[in-house]
Amino acid sequence: MRKKKVRKTVIIVLSLFLALIALERLYNSSAVFQTTAEDASYYGIIDAKLTTKEKLKDFDYMYNLLKDNFPFFETNKKLHGIDWLANKNKYKRIIKNTKNDAEYFVALSNIVKDLNDGHTYVMTGERYKHFYKHYYYYWHEVLKNERSMARYDFEWFDGDIEDIELESNFLFNDGPVLETKTLIDNELAYMKVKAMSIYHVAEDYPMIKDFLIGIEDYDKLIIDVRGNGGGQNIYWKNIVGLLTDRGYTYMYYSLYKQNAKTNRDFYKIPGLKTINNIDEKVLEKLSPDIKEEFSFFRPHVIRVNAGNIWGEIKFKGKVYLLVDRNVGSAADNFAAFARDTGFATLVGEATRGTRANAHIPMVSLPISGFIVNYSRELVLNADGTINMEMKTTPHIIVDDSTYNEDFRKDKCIQAVIEDKI
Repeated sequence: MRKKKVRKTVIIVLSLFLALIALERLYNSSAVFQTTAEDASYYGIIDAKLTTKEKLKDFDYMYNLLKDNFPFFETNKKLHGIDWLANKNKYKRIIKNTKNDAEYFVALSNIVKDLNDGHTYVMTGERYKHFYKHYYYYWHEVLKNERSMARYDFEWFDGDIEDIELESNFLFNDGPVLETKTLIDNELAYMKVKAMSIYHVAEDYPMIKDFLIGIEDYDKLIIDVRGNGGGQNIYWKNIVGLLTDRGYTYMYYSLYKQNAKTNRDFYKIPGLKTINNIDEKVLEKLSPDIKEEFSFFRPHVIRVNAGNIWGEIKFKGKVYLLVDRNVGSAADNFAAFARDTGFATLVGEATRGTRANAHIPMVSLPISGFIVNYSRELVLNADGTINMEMKTTPHIIVDDSTYNEDFRKDKCIQAVIEDKI
């Protein structure tokens, strides 16, 4: 009788064990833990045949780097309902299921996309070549990393940077980024800027100047940056400068969790101070978790020098800036600066946020060699709110801010026309 009970107990325990294994396998096979990918060459990388152990170690490095520096974990929870740090085991399971380096690359990219931050991403081969060609002197230590050059099949390159061929200028438009025209003669002028492209600054500046000289008697000027994802501040500063004979200055606060460890580090931010030394009025507005999470701050002064010192541009009308939910980075810097200095009246919908005043870092992962860009700066709006959360809000809200080629059907432009000066 006793042997039968023991045998029955063993059978039950074994059955439960096998059932748990079956459930684990079923759970592990769920679509959420699977990654599909094209061949490695599709992403501009080579397959180095990393082991699962190597992938996990590589991921752990990135995870800890972001945990120590990334500023928007709480914002991501509030806006998107994603607790990225708490998802660590989920992400590791996804990585364990990847069968090759291409799948690992896609899995890592998707994991980073969960942060919902346009400045944080894993570089493709094409993006790597773009940065190598245009920003090598800024980030040469990372881009020249031997492991990364091999990963992106670029270790052979030792020639003239200008000889690097790109499939497309994906960060900015291949064609013109500037459009100028008159919408209503002697009343309403229009300038559209598709991207704050550093590559178009020199050629666009004289065109912008000539256009502004030609609208001296106009009542209103529209600068349309809807859909503009950013670029470099110099582009919009040129526009503002041409429309002022006195210049503009405004200061914003940025918060940081850490600073670079050594003075030789390119990403070291000069002038950082501990958070307790921030202006008391600003400190009062910060939530307890922000004050606990961020150790440093720095006031960043954005200055635009007068560009109309000879008085060639006589336009004295009202300036309007059209914005939408796709306006980010340098374009959002423009929106905030224009609103806070009184340079322009903002029309449209709240921007995407993603403002940044300091260099955005990149790092080469130690095993895979994949290069990761990541945010580390939390920018405060002029009212002390977090830009990534509250965005930049227009003076005149337009529910449908969609661009329309027929300005008579464009609700933002119609709001400008209806606005009384």
